Amino acid sequence: MIEIEVNDQEALDRDYKLLNQKFSYAIFSSDLQPVFSPIQYNDDKQPKRTYTLDAKYPQEAYEKGQEGWVWLDFDIDQSGAVKDVEILDSFPDNTFNRAIYNAVRRWRYEPYMVNGKAQVYRNRSLIYHFTTFKGKRYQESFASQKREYQKRINQLIDSAEQGNAIVQYYIANWMIADEHNATRLLKFHWSDDNAGSQLLLSSASNGYSNSQYRLGSSLLRGEYTQANREKGLNWILLAAQGGFIHAQYRLARELLDRQHVEFDLEKSQRWMKTAADNGHFRAIRDMVNQGIDAKNFTSSLHYLKLGLKQDESHPDLLLAQAKIFKHQGQQALAVKNAQQALREAKDRGWYTQGISQYLKSLN
Repeated sequence: MIEIEVNDQEALDRDYKLLNQKFSYAIFSSDLQPVFSPIQYNDDKQPKRTYTLDAKYPQEAYEKGQEGWVWLDFDIDQSGAVKDVEILDSFPDNTFNRAIYNAVRRWRYEPYMVNGKAQVYRNRSLIYHFTTFKGKRYQESFASQKREYQKRINQLIDSAEQGNAIVQYYIANWMIADEHNATRLLKFHWSDDNAGSQLLLSSASNGYSNSQYRLGSSLLRGEYTQANREKGLNWILLAAQGGFIHAQYRLARELLDRQHVEFDLEKSQRWMKTAADNGHFRAIRDMVNQGIDAKNFTSSLHYLKLGLKQDESHPDLLLAQAKIFKHQGQQALAVKNAQQALREAKDRGWYTQGISQYLKSLN
């Protein structure tokens, strides 16, 4: 129909070529298409967990045979302690959030070493599944839910196959765990080992920012797909442009990595500010510290106030406040805040050496 209505065939051909240059399958495969595998690719640089505390299954959810998952991002400090846990998404909403949040904060990892020096490991991302797949209890819940599950799942399958990006995303999250009641039923329909990953790709391709970020994160870390930094950053950029604040922060951090050709301080600062202005806590925390490093104390104070509203006793923010007091010539307040930052870091089991060294410099 377009060819019939357009008189200038040469212009039409030219525009078609331009579209192919941007949106052809070859371009998609080159820039975005991941290579999936049923085997999880393990990046040797990923920190190894040394202590795990299982999340306590909420009693009400367990009695109902209710299952779900929580998607988290967090940092790991130089001592291997988990800090600044953020919940990106969960199902059902808020049912399992508190349980996994309380557990993950107590996990420990081997320190992440680079050239013999412990470093902060940023943006550890995982999905934690809650399931009733346990002996007799599982059999009871599965029997009571099977008919209801099957009816709802058939509806979800239809929606997913019709291109509903949100449904594709949720099904993909169920599919990565074998032990769920829902997963077992879903796999009657999608039996391929990579079905969950393919659904996630479909959802991302259909424009759902959550899926784009998850896919990008997997490509960066090499989880369920061959690691590919360029493709990973492209997906994260799409999610960031779609307004997903966790992707905005992740992109800002990745663009700060001088080891890679994508390093771009100006772009990183723009994305970091966007995420912070949208309320992302770790972005706010980093904006405070970046402002201090750049001696832009007006910016630091602005974001410090925002951060303290979310966590008034956060050690990093208290230390930043101490540095601002020192800059203002208020030595006593600087010492007091640094001491409080040290106490809070010890209480949380976090790395304290940096705070201790700063305290010594104040004496």
